[in-house]
Amino acid sequence: MVRKMLYSLSLQTRIFDFHSSAFVAVLHEKDALDLGVRALDRVEVLNPKLKRSAVAVIDITEREVRKGEIGLFEELRKELLIKKPVKVEVRAVPALESVSFIRKKIRGEKLSSVEIQKIVQDINAGKISELELSAFMTSVFIRGFDIEETVSMTNALLSNGKRIEFAKKPIVDKHCIGGINGRSTLVLVPVIAAAGYCIPKTSSKAITSAAGTADSMECLANASLPLKKLKQVVEKTNACIAWGGALDLAPVDDKIIKVEHPLKLDPQGQIIASVMAKKAAVGSKFVVIDLPVGPEVKLASEEKAVEISEKFKKVGEALGIKVKSLITNGRLPCGPAFGPALEAKHALQILEGRVFDSMAEKSCRLAAVLFSMVEECSEEQGFKRAKEIIESGKALEKMQEIIQAQGGKRISSEGISVGRLMQAVLAKRNGKIVSASVKKLATIAREAGAPADKGAGVWISAMPGSFVRKNDVLFEIFAENERKLAEALSLAEKLDAIEMQ
Repeated sequence: MVRKMLYSLSLQTRIFDFHSSAFVAVLHEKDALDLGVRALDRVEVLNPKLKRSAVAVIDITEREVRKGEIGLFEELRKELLIKKPVKVEVRAVPALESVSFIRKKIRGEKLSSVEIQKIVQDINAGKISELELSAFMTSVFIRGFDIEETVSMTNALLSNGKRIEFAKKPIVDKHCIGGINGRSTLVLVPVIAAAGYCIPKTSSKAITSAAGTADSMECLANASLPLKKLKQVVEKTNACIAWGGALDLAPVDDKIIKVEHPLKLDPQGQIIASVMAKKAAVGSKFVVIDLPVGPEVKLASEEKAVEISEKFKKVGEALGIKVKSLITNGRLPCGPAFGPALEAKHALQILEGRVFDSMAEKSCRLAAVLFSMVEECSEEQGFKRAKEIIESGKALEKMQEIIQAQGGKRISSEGISVGRLMQAVLAKRNGKIVSASVKKLATIAREAGAPADKGAGVWISAMPGSFVRKNDVLFEIFAENERKLAEALSLAEKLDAIEMQ
């Protein structure tokens, strides 16, 4: 309901083609003085013709708007349904209660479920500024969330996003905490779907890695599915592999990620809440969590992995979801590929039965955990079943069904286009490969253009444990243009990503 304005100013709108996670308005300093507000205070803006109002964070200027005008960022313009300049009513509003809760967390105090719900509601409504949101996430990073707060955050994210109901049951799911290469999802999903279970997999795009699952799926089919289409795909094939960012399952989490990324924040409680909210949103009842452990990934020790595993389990119990975690090897690359097309190619090679390597084994182990939960069999039996589904060709056929249902064409691993330019990095001497740096190889792949250039990346020819002779190929760099290839090659010479003895 729109409140009747108290003291207000009638101002002419000016549209700014700028974007922000919060609703933002720009006032001339004299109008701000008249309203008694300062920068980062809030005003309520009313479109009187349509009776629509929104609370916006304000910036103050002498130049960008004249006295008697108000500048509207794009999100605020859309919220007020303003298409051309009109007169709006503007008044000052008190400080948000949710901001006082943020200050409470900064002080190290525990937040109640009501307080967390209010913070999330105001983030979703565009009332919290990016500065305030950054302060909140920094406080969560430093102070932490306990289990009750994590459950409250999960429920708040869930209640402020969309849910999807599927007719097929039970619904199972998988999530990897990240930091490793290899798209095990592209192997796991068709295995589980071919076994008759529903797995509506929503995945992310790369932020700091050479590829995310959604990036690789885009090399095979459309991954940006609207909700209606996603449901059709799942009902037809038992599965989907879709970009979660297109679905608004947890829109508040998307805003939080935008402020976390530049600050390189990854609060453990927020990570768990983010993952579990998205799993609950699609009705998952059985979830396996992949926890890679290694010096260059997010979890440096097995102790840290066990700790987060227990938290995932407890939050799952609160939501009625059975969760098991699998601690995996993050010390070595998960397969030879880094980059969207190369990682998609490798996944299809596994499904085609061409290779059964560390990524294939990991995919079957993850599938085994899901089978053990749903069917109450042993993980050994589950592993054997997963491998048989791959060897029989059923997983490959199911993957082709999913690709076609998502708008792609049947394709083989040989048919995937990779970067048109390639340069091999050669061994400088005879020796044994003792290690390959996941972080360095991903950095080289990104320098070559991944993930923006889908065909760019790195393919390892000599995996750890193998013996090479001088001038044997260690790895190949793929790129779409000569400049990026040259820069990636120069970086490869400096980083020494493959260690020999």
